[in-house]
Amino acid sequence: MIAVGVFALACQRQLRASPAPGFAVPAVFAPVNLRAAGYRVQDVSHGVTPFTHSAAAVEVPGRGLLAFWYGGTREGSADCAIYMARLNAVSGAWGAERVVIDREALQTGLRRSIRKIGNPTVVRGRDGALRLFFVSVSLGGWSGSAINMLTSRDGGESWSAPRRLVTSPFLNISTLVKGEPLLYADGSIALPVYHEFAGKFGELLRLSPEGQVLHKQRLSSGRYSLQPVLAPGSRDAAVGFMRYAGAPPRRVLALRSGDGGRSWSAPEKTVLANPDAAVAALRLAGGGLLLAFNDSESSRHNLSLAHSHDDGRNWRVVHVVEDAGAESNAEFSYPWLLRTGDGDWHLFYTEGKQRIRHARFNLAWLGQKLQ
Repeated sequence: MIAVGVFALACQRQLRASPAPGFAVPAVFAPVNLRAAGYRVQDVSHGVTPFTHSAAAVEVPGRGLLAFWYGGTREGSADCAIYMARLNAVSGAWGAERVVIDREALQTGLRRSIRKIGNPTVVRGRDGALRLFFVSVSLGGWSGSAINMLTSRDGGESWSAPRRLVTSPFLNISTLVKGEPLLYADGSIALPVYHEFAGKFGELLRLSPEGQVLHKQRLSSGRYSLQPVLAPGSRDAAVGFMRYAGAPPRRVLALRSGDGGRSWSAPEKTVLANPDAAVAALRLAGGGLLLAFNDSESSRHNLSLAHSHDDGRNWRVVHVVEDAGAESNAEFSYPWLLRTGDGDWHLFYTEGKQRIRHARFNLAWLGQKLQ
């Protein structure tokens, strides 16, 4: 017990010793995309697995757009693996999916028992390398999760051996990922995480490029907030959003930082509905925000885009991506938003936990929607 206490105290001192240095200023893309208004939806996955869920994506200069997700026979099955596919820049079609890592390979690489694999998330570092984070469980359900990291230095062609992040001195369990990682001003990584064991709450990890946890801080507390996503507007200012798992009225939660992520306001309900489902956020040129969310308090039958011109204080739904009707059992969930260097916007999401879909739209189309 004494040894455990000393180890825990050392870990806590280390994690508290490295506060956030401020966010890397988000890239502002020039309006190079002057084509006529364009909006296209296509499938990313091709039915290799019956169950498919939780997309993430990243652009690799010179190598195009990559998408990641996990799939298998069903959620939580032993045959679930992390998959990826690459968008062909010439044809505009997604190539064949391939396995990045499966349960057996992770088990061998970590030298520990692994029951199942879950949510991936990805970021391209200042050094150009890709860091892919994903969830694994050795014992119990998702509340017993740990986070793992793979690194690719050749645009996703090959990947390093897995590394298990140490996020807690006590058993190192109950830490999950979903939201997009960001970069701090010094090149370290801001990784939003959440917990589902003995509560539901968000945290923000500061990681070295090698995956060492330098610092962590609470974003929320209690039993109702999870899956944080962050949208910095400058080195100091950022707004975040969280999935809400509490009592009605069910709304997307928002929180703010004015000191580069060193401290955050308590999450508060927005006007946007949330049926206990993930959201995605993207900062627009000029300071606006785009949010992908399920516009319902009770189901995921609808996936919409909302816009805010005042940093998330007021919202307007500008486009309905999918809507199967409130009486339908259809589900559209787990959105991911990004903008590529050509000026186009991209939305990835799961349809029915059976396939990953990709909506691509350009500046002219979005401009019409925001009028």
